[in-house]
Formats: sequence, structure tokens, C-alpha cells
Amino acid sequence: MIRAATHDDIPRLVELGTLLHHTSSYAGTSFNPDKVGSFLGQLIDGLGVVFAAEVDGQVVGGFAGAITEQWFSDDLLAYDYSIFIEPGKRHGIIALKLILAFQNWATAKGVKEIHMGITTGMNVEGTSRLYKRLGFEYVGPLFKMEVEHGR
Repeated sequence: MIRAATHDDIPRLVELGTLLHHTSSYAGTSFNPDKVGSFLGQLIDGLGVVFAAEVDGQVVGGFAGAITEQWFSDDLLAYDYSIFIEPGKRHGIIALKLILAFQNWATAKGVKEIHMGITTGMNVEGTSRLYKRLGFEYVGPLFKMEVEHGR
């Protein structure tokens, strides 16, 4: 079951986000669970949206996203912050259901476009296939560079 997350879900969502962080391309970057929890609370309170995925009454996944205006126009753009799913459940239908919930929410809010990214470095090919099946168009890669400061 996919539902809107509540403040009671935040500790479990932070736990799932921690698991994702430690196994992703972000593993070398610090992780602040208090900041994550606070930010999820702000999204739940209206800054964006957070969905929770439940299996047998336990939260096993989440989706965080928001809407903004394009920087060059008044058109609304929906985008994901993260999809985080319990490792043993990542290859099922949960991600699909979370993305569809976000698409429905964003469409109801009147967005012109929905942007989804893959920045974790995990299952890039499989996730890309899922996005394409859902109607997303590949528009280009994302690059990153770590900057060292006087080490």
C-alpha cells in the first residue's frame, strides 16, 4: 500500500534513507539523520510530498519530491529528491507504485513536467528502463566531481 507519509513515519524513513546512503554513490558524503528527519517533516507539512510504502503494516519504502517553477518560466516542474526502499524489496513493484503516486500527485498540482533522476549509481540500467516504460524521456547524464579542500 502506498500512502501519504506522516510525522510518525519519519524515523523509519530516515532509517531507510540511511541504508540507501551507505550503499550508494553518496557513501563518501556525510549523512545527518536529524537534518533528513527535519527536511522530511517540512515536505510532509507542505513544502513537497513524501509517500510511504507499506507491506504487512511495515514501512518498507518512501519517496520524497517537490514542485517548483522553472527558473526561466512560470511553468511548474515536479522533481524527486529520493526513492528509498528496503534493500530486499528494491526489485519489486514498490518503486513503480511510489513513482505512480508521485506522478498522480504532481499531475493534480498542475505541473507541466516531471523530472526524475538517478544519482545513486545503483541499478542505473534497470531504473532507466522503468522510467522509460513509464513514459519518461532520457534527456542527458548528470556528472559530479568531488572537491578536496586542503587535505
